[in-house]
Formats: sequence, C-alpha cells, structure tokens
Amino acid sequence: MSVAAASTVGPPPGMDVRLSSNESPFGPSPAALAAAREAAAAAHRYPDDQSLELRGALADRLGRPREEVAVGTGSAAVLMDVIAHACHGRGSAEVLAFERSFVVYRLAAENAGAHYVEVPTTNPPVPHAPEHRDVDALLARVTDATRVIVVDNPGNPTGAHLDRDSLTRLVEDAPAHVTVVVDEAYHHFARGQRGYAAVDELDVTHPRLLTVTTFSKAYALAGMRVGVLVGPAPLVAEVDGRRSRFNVTGPAQAAAIASLGDEEHLERTVAGTLEGRQRMVQGLTELGVRFADGLGNFVLLDVGGAVDDVVVAYAGHGVGVRPLAPYGMRSQLRVSVGTPPEVDAFLAASREVLVDVPA
Repeated sequence: MSVAAASTVGPPPGMDVRLSSNESPFGPSPAALAAAREAAAAAHRYPDDQSLELRGALADRLGRPREEVAVGTGSAAVLMDVIAHACHGRGSAEVLAFERSFVVYRLAAENAGAHYVEVPTTNPPVPHAPEHRDVDALLARVTDATRVIVVDNPGNPTGAHLDRDSLTRLVEDAPAHVTVVVDEAYHHFARGQRGYAAVDELDVTHPRLLTVTTFSKAYALAGMRVGVLVGPAPLVAEVDGRRSRFNVTGPAQAAAIASLGDEEHLERTVAGTLEGRQRMVQGLTELGVRFADGLGNFVLLDVGGAVDDVVVAYAGHGVGVRPLAPYGMRSQLRVSVGTPPEVDAFLAASREVLVDVPA
C-alpha cells in the first residue's frame, strides 16, 4: 500500500464542525496562550535550541533526569528521527508494527529505506469494539533485521490498546538489539480505563525503550508542534542529534511550559473529551450502526461500503470527518470528539447521513 502525504490529512479545513484531525476542541490553556504571546515579542531571536527550560519542566513532571527527555516539532517529527536513527546504516532494516497503526510509522520507514512489516490483528477493524492486538504474534515476527518495534497505545485510527500485561510482555521480551517505541499520543484519555497502562506505570526495563508523547492532543497545542521523547539518556541524545536546529519555536516552548503548569485546564479537557466520546457512543448505539469505542479522543465508524459519498454527505451538514484509505480501510471513518454543540451537530447529521448504513 503506497502512501501519499496529501491523502493522510483528510477533508479540507472549512467545515463548521471539524472532527477530522483529532484536535482538542476545547482549546489551549489561557496561560499557554499568554505565554506564547509574550514569547512572540522575541520572534527576531532564535529560540533555545536545546529547549532546556521545557525539557527541565518535563523531566520534573516525569521524575526523570533532563538528559532523558528531548523535544521536537510534534510527535510525528520525533518518530521520524527515532526510526531514521535506529535504521541508519543497518542494511536490510525492518520496522515492525501492528497493521492499521499510525500512518507515520510507514512513512518513517520508507524515508529511512527500511522494510515496513505489519503484523495482522485478530479482529476486523470495527466489530463494535476495538480490534485485538496479539503481542505474541508481534514478537514472533522479530528477526535479526528488525530494528524497531513501534506501537501506538492507544492506537490511531483504530482505538485499540495494549493492556498492562501485554505491554509489559512486549517490553520485557523484545530483544536488546531492537528499539521499542511506544507512542502514547492519546494516553491522557486512556489512563485508568480497560486495563490500560502507560509506560511510566510499568516496572520494566529495556536498553532501547523509548516513549513518544505530544502536546497536540490533551494540551491542545496541535498548531504549535511540540512532541516529546523519553528514554535512556545516550539513546535520546543520539536521536536528538538528528533533528533540525532551532526546530521548536520560542512561543511553542513557552506555551508547552505554561500548559504543564495548568493542571485544571488539562483535567477539564480530558473530562470533556471523555464525556463527549460517551455521548457519541450512546448516539451511535441508538442509531444501530457499527463503530469501535477505543481509548482515544475519537470513534471509528463503519459505513458498510465505500465512504466517499458519506464524507461528502457529512460535509453537506458542515461536519468534517476522516476517511481512512491510507490505512487500507475502505468502509471506515474516524470521527474526533468535539465540544458539546459539535457532538450535537455530528449526531444530528448522523441521523440523516447514516440512515441507510447497515447495522
């Protein structure tokens, strides 16, 4: 399956209700906006290339040394650097992931000249619940050529996740020559649910275990582009050496630092997202359509056939949703959680758009 970059961004902006990009509809912390505005006054100066204050704030939050934390222009850029570093000069390198994982992993492998290997999941994409991911099947596919295992937990776009036991087994049983990357972009929305555990909740060690997170989702700084890498200091330093210099802007650094200090806003955002997701689940259940309720800030909807007309129909109601052709998913749509009025608009549109969709 080839991947065209333009095909991964979904419908164009301009919808009254934009539920296509897993953005936070609740907006950034007011403190983050104020900090970004203040930092913009120094736009004629290059930002701190090492992002020392931001890395320090993250390290304090995580209880780790600053040397074990790096930042980049969004988690996608960080993932690109991680995979490029792990595969560079390794000959026939392989990147291993579950099928229907975040499309950036494939793009990163292609850019690194590596072979991208997908391990099948055991259930269809939308069986009224997220697909099941078999860690044993993933580990069985590891070879001497495998350089990276990357898992989005929770997954995008399927919403699937590994529970505590499965994630522990993956990390503990992965060979030492493999870089294990756990992408936790949506972890704020998943903690405490359905057996989910983030890496920082596990008692595990691995010499090449890396965690990637982002400020784009729960912190609502998607337009600022701040991703985070956490892991062993020597490996983090090596990966960080690959990034472009001065890549995280001054306003972005300032906004991220301020976001870390506004716990109340984060809690409101997560609570509002979970409430909105539950309302979407209830509404879709009442409509009798097939969907998967995962642990991210979105639901996965199966329309039972080609999705193009459905996307256009939603757009006719001013609602933007995401088709998933780059994932090989021809009958599914991903719909992000919106504000209460946006959820109302989505459900109202769904009652008309999905009237003929099979249950």
